[in-house]
Amino acid sequence: MLKNILEIGALGCVLFTGLIFFMAYSGIASAMRDEHGNFRKEKNFKSVLGAIVFLCFLLGLLFYANVKYTNSLSTTPSLIHLWINSFGVFFIIHLYDLLVLDYLIIIKWHPKFLALPNTSYYRSFRPHVIGFLKGIPLGVIASLISSLLLLWIK
Repeated sequence: MLKNILEIGALGCVLFTGLIFFMAYSGIASAMRDEHGNFRKEKNFKSVLGAIVFLCFLLGLLFYANVKYTNSLSTTPSLIHLWINSFGVFFIIHLYDLLVLDYLIIIKWHPKFLALPNTSYYRSFRPHVIGFLKGIPLGVIASLISSLLLLWIK
């Protein structure tokens, strides 16, 4: 299971980085967040599209992780094993987002080509840690959904 978590987690980090760049350069990210990094209350087509694309990416990757894990076994694993596998993948990507993308790139490097504003969200680590903690329940639920979906299909 650990090998699968690390393999799919690494693949997910690369794909997630690509998704972030796509969302940034298509204008979806700026439609979803304000200059302080908060999610906008008013919704528009791009912000809804961004949420749908992100959720499809997340659920699809976690489902794929469970399929790959299941195919490596002779029997169908239990719900808890599938959940641990998919949550492990989620956690690796979530931790990568916090440490590499948020801390190293956005806060420490703060490259000019990203055109990031000089607000506290883009210059301090605290809001990113709070976002990381708020994201954990999303991972718990997404991992459960992807695990239940696999068991339902099998």
